[in-house]
Amino acid sequence: MEWLKFRKRILEKYRNSSIDSWIKEIADTINSSEDFVTLSSCSGRIAIMDMPEFGDKRNSVFLGKWHDPPSVHEVIEAVRSGRMETWFIMDPPIIHVACRNSEIAFKLLKCLNESGFRRSGIISGKRNVIEISSSERVEFLAARNGTILADEMMISENLQKSLEKLEKSRSRFLGFQNRFKEVFL
Repeated sequence: MEWLKFRKRILEKYRNSSIDSWIKEIADTINSSEDFVTLSSCSGRIAIMDMPEFGDKRNSVFLGKWHDPPSVHEVIEAVRSGRMETWFIMDPPIIHVACRNSEIAFKLLKCLNESGFRRSGIISGKRNVIEISSSERVEFLAARNGTILADEMMISENLQKSLEKLEKSRSRFLGFQNRFKEVFL
């Protein structure tokens, strides 16, 4: 009974929240099984972040953040506006899923492994929470103290490669969605 109350409470929050449109269909598929509930998700993004030092998220500022492909011009303008360490970052899609029990969690991990998600795993034993994420990432220091370190060609090339990696990650998620339907629905 505890699981059903927990799941119901989370689904109410889910229905009243905004979710990246690209990943919503996948989250809806997962949430259609009574054995699972999604806790958080992101469809992946390109971001330009200004940080006092890498890893200091508390004092960081987004100078640009795009879930849809940005233009090179938008990215370069965001990099130019930096005043600290300015990082170009491509984060892959991610979903956190709570599972009814550990048996179901391990069954989901097997499904994920078969879908190419080799690094997904249980991140909380209490609620059997699994993090689903691709390993494709891009990070590089683009500017420091307002001085651009990466020329326009480097930014353009890395943006193109990042978009390719993001598409590869999203494609893997779509394959997982199909496999999830076969196994759980």
